[in-house]
Amino acid sequence: MSEILQIAKKISEEHEIELSKVVEYLAEALKIAIQKKYGDEADVRIETDVDNEIFDVYVKKKVTERPMLDSQISIEEARKIKPDVKPGEYVEEKVDAKSLGRIAVTTIKNVITKLLRDIEKHKAYEEYKEYIGKIIVGEVWSIGANNNVIIDFKNAIGILPKREQGINDKYVVGEHIKAYVLDVIEEPKQVKLILSRTHPGFVKELFKKEVPEVREGSVEIKAVAREPSRRTKVAVYSKDSRIDPIGTCVGSKGVRIAAIVRELGDEKIDVIKWSADPSIYIRNAMSPAKVISVEIDEELKKAKVYVDDAEYSMAIGKGGVNAKLAAKLTGYNIDIAKISEREDSSDGDATLEDGGNQ
Repeated sequence: MSEILQIAKKISEEHEIELSKVVEYLAEALKIAIQKKYGDEADVRIETDVDNEIFDVYVKKKVTERPMLDSQISIEEARKIKPDVKPGEYVEEKVDAKSLGRIAVTTIKNVITKLLRDIEKHKAYEEYKEYIGKIIVGEVWSIGANNNVIIDFKNAIGILPKREQGINDKYVVGEHIKAYVLDVIEEPKQVKLILSRTHPGFVKELFKKEVPEVREGSVEIKAVAREPSRRTKVAVYSKDSRIDPIGTCVGSKGVRIAAIVRELGDEKIDVIKWSADPSIYIRNAMSPAKVISVEIDEELKKAKVYVDDAEYSMAIGKGGVNAKLAAKLTGYNIDIAKISEREDSSDGDATLEDGGNQ
């Protein structure tokens, strides 16, 4: 069946699919077509060898004196294949594609069409799977049920659930938006991307896009803690003592950090210096509040932080957000106290548990 191989080569070239894979799919299509003609129980064997241009189809038929079914073969025809065959035995007859008829040919075309759709869908899945944990840009297609935003990616669809949207985010049909890819799912009819604009990873990827030194690795983002639409803390570090990691991320006149803040709907961002010393790290993480002293219990992962009385509200932050983020960023439970109460720190303290380093 050299004509089948010609079809396979054409499909392979037009759709940029490996030839052996197309041949495999065509063989499956032929098998279905043959079973439509000879019955679902038909024993079909397909022999393929792309290198030697072999594509042969065989159907096992029962030898009989008077064939009544397509699945039967006369004793005369059978003995052309196997001279000593007897009635009641079986022989494999080579099938000519032209003998399958119009209905079978239509079946082959339909199966091939479906298989090609599946191939293209799987190619899209493999392509978008590489975006998990990264930012992707798509066009807002519609605002769906429960205010989920549907985003078009040409050969895939994106879902931005309400819970993954920033409070200050506004979406307009037709506009392009950035989103962080949480997962990619290959469904029966399409590829679906699950997106987020509230995940800490979204912030990290924005820094990679806006700060070349982060993208290239000379400045490292050690941790990100976030209260979406309120505040984010980012711990940065550089092995190169000549590089100021904070200044690098903020940029000249704050231009780099400003671009990130705009993308996050004016969410406040604290860029702090990471340290292997937990006392220094916690002190930095409490920014913008200034810390007077830190007492560490490394075994219990707890810290007692003392601040000036005038800095206490700032250290806690509105709704406790500053201290909560410091706890998330460092992985320590943080107990904040006024310096005036150092002798009796049980009064007026604020204990904030670590919400998990992110």
